[in-house]
Parts: sequence; structure tokens; C-alpha cells
Amino acid sequence: MTQQTPAERVAQLERENELLRLRLDRLEHEVRSMRPVVQQVKKLRIWDFTPYGVHPDGSWVAVDRTCAADLLAALAGVDHWEPWTTRIEPRTQK
Repeated sequence: MTQQTPAERVAQLERENELLRLRLDRLEHEVRSMRPVVQQVKKLRIWDFTPYGVHPDGSWVAVDRTCAADLLAALAGVDHWEPWTTRIEPRTQK
């Protein structure tokens, strides 16, 4: 490995810094574009109607239970949100 002069080292560091700035700009753009998605997922109202023996009306859609759990877990991993602290409606007592 050859020894760099201080000027060469500064030039190398400036190039690396510019590449890192470009990468940061791309990542910040991606984060900004995902914020609306994250906010909408946080607002989802997931309700397990099975234990209640009722069927929701047409304003609800069916979602695979495993996919919904995976979605919340993924959101928790990227948004530092704690979906497990979200209130879940308790089962009715018979």
C-alpha cells in the first residue's frame, strides 16, 4: 500500500463524503415516501370477530391473520412503533 499525501487523502475523503451525501439523500427520500404508508398502517383497525360469533358488515374487508401479524411486526421493526401496546378489544364473557 502506497502512502498518500495529505492532499490526496483529503481528496479521497471528499469523494467518499460526496458519495455518502448522495446515499443519505436517497435514503431520506425513501423514508419521506414511506411515511404516509406507515401512518395509514398505524390507523388500520384490525378486529378479530371470530370469538364474537358475528359477521361484520360490508364496510370491513377480510385480511389473513398471519399476514396482518407480519405486517404489524414489520411496522414495529421499521417505525419503532409498539403495536403490541395498541388496545385490543377484549372477548365477551359468557
